[in-house]
Amino acid sequence: MNIWTAEKKPIVVGMLLDGHDEPLLKTALSLAKHLHSCLEIVHCFAEPIEYSLQGEVFPNANGTKDLHAKRLGEKIAVQFLEDLVRNQSSEINIHIHIERGDPAEDLSRVAKEVSAGIIVCGLRNHSSARTLKGMSTALSLAFYAPCPVLILPSSSEIDFDQGINILISDSLGGEGWLVLESGLRLARSLDTRSVSHAYVLKASRDDIDIVLREMREGPKQDPLTQDLVTHESLEKSLLHKIHEEILYRFHNSSCSQHLLSRYHPIAALGDLESELHRIIEETSSQLIIIGRHQFYHKKTLNLDRIPYRAIIEKKAGLLIIPDGELAHLHASHHQWEGNTHPLEYHWH
Repeated sequence: MNIWTAEKKPIVVGMLLDGHDEPLLKTALSLAKHLHSCLEIVHCFAEPIEYSLQGEVFPNANGTKDLHAKRLGEKIAVQFLEDLVRNQSSEINIHIHIERGDPAEDLSRVAKEVSAGIIVCGLRNHSSARTLKGMSTALSLAFYAPCPVLILPSSSEIDFDQGINILISDSLGGEGWLVLESGLRLARSLDTRSVSHAYVLKASRDDIDIVLREMREGPKQDPLTQDLVTHESLEKSLLHKIHEEILYRFHNSSCSQHLLSRYHPIAALGDLESELHRIIEETSSQLIIIGRHQFYHKKTLNLDRIPYRAIIEKKAGLLIIPDGELAHLHASHHQWEGNTHPLEYHWH
């Protein structure tokens, strides 16, 4: 059973050399210590030309055609990274890569070459969400990297030596089970302080009112209980079903006994980003673990499903688990579909 694990696999770290790299390096070193991994540090220089989405070629202001300037820049970058690494006084094995081209593509390529367990990169603050969504190397990696991607907001650091609180966002499907199992195994490796396991059912108050009206008007509704079903009772029933399902999934995981005393199931209704923001605040989670599949709706990428506010405002790291064949395999097995059939109460 090949569930993702990052232990004893290289960690690829993307660095910009813009003055915000030290917290990123400290986080990666702390993670490598717990996972018994080495670090592959990558810095990418821009090419002298860029391509538009339409295939047009135009000059890149950040690139250079001068060969001497390229070599000098690479030498300076290597020296800077070596000094940065030396200042950390770490016993972790570290290798430095200087690449030239698109950062997301280069980081993905290096990750494949070294069979990396995780890519770690920063998410810089931008003036608007539109800019953030359109120009972020971190988010580009999140959507097509060959391995999980840990995204850290600018100047933030996670010290895994202190014991952290993590939040696993489930989707109650086969892919969600893969994320849950991977997240729980990581929590065990990191010896986390607490593990919150949440599922957010996208349902507004209007959605519940519509279902309530359909139930009351339906031909099979018992007249004696018709007035007993209220908005509050229906909402409570939905939350109870979700709670049962996530508990069932946790207890069927391989790490349930080890993490039982630190485990907290959370059922919620509403918008995914808003609810995750609230849950992160309530649980003081420093790391959110979520599946790549949760950013898609009807096979279309939906950037609005990324919890930007939680990442930027709460300085929480975001670990994105890519889809895998194993997820689709388990989706067809009734033992992982759950005993409360969650699809029955999904909104369409």
